[in-house]
Amino acid sequence: MSIGVEAPANDLSIPIDYVPGVRGHAVLAVGPGSDGGEALAVWRLGPTGLAGGAWVVGFDDIEQDPGQLRRIMWNLQGRCLIGWDIEAPTGVLERITEVVPAELLSKLRGTILPIPELLKEISEHRSTYSLAVEQHRTRVKSKIAPLAWPTQMPDQEQLVTWAITDRFASVSPVAATALTLTAAVARTAQLWQDTEQARYRRTYLRSLGEPQPLPPLWLARLRKAVGDNSVVSA
Repeated sequence: MSIGVEAPANDLSIPIDYVPGVRGHAVLAVGPGSDGGEALAVWRLGPTGLAGGAWVVGFDDIEQDPGQLRRIMWNLQGRCLIGWDIEAPTGVLERITEVVPAELLSKLRGTILPIPELLKEISEHRSTYSLAVEQHRTRVKSKIAPLAWPTQMPDQEQLVTWAITDRFASVSPVAATALTLTAAVARTAQLWQDTEQARYRRTYLRSLGEPQPLPPLWLARLRKAVGDNSVVSA
């Protein structure tokens, strides 16, 4: 029989969508709006993916009232743009260069977080934690069970499949794209929290640090976005 030294689940404390010094993420998408015309979707997310603001604006409307989009985009200050890759958010920003102030666009371009990089960081930490368990096993006489993750790490294709659900079928295509990305961010953050909970229940792994709401590199990028934004003003 394998034995794992674990603490009760209620000993764990990982904050939900609040991280000091962090604003969160933003999602941009271009596609057909509810009327079939080309539109821009802008979603504002908290650190762990909770939506805190959403706008869908047609490009015809942007042409008639550019100030509307400028006001929306200022809501993204200090946030990291997030996407399946770097190219998609960059392409959206290129579409609005004539409307949004260049300084804000430059800041946003430097914040882009591709979801595959976030998945990779979580996977690397899981490997590190599993190795620490194996090392501990060599130093004790009792049998130690391997770490059991409550959720397995998906690849990008699996995450996309999970994030695209029927609950988005009734909204416009551009909103559905933004909602899919939003769901993927929340799911990725949950994968990390599952990782930290499994790690922290092993008392001998607590020396690796208190549970964190997000992986270190991801969290550092969010904090850097806030710091870099301090000189930007409307």
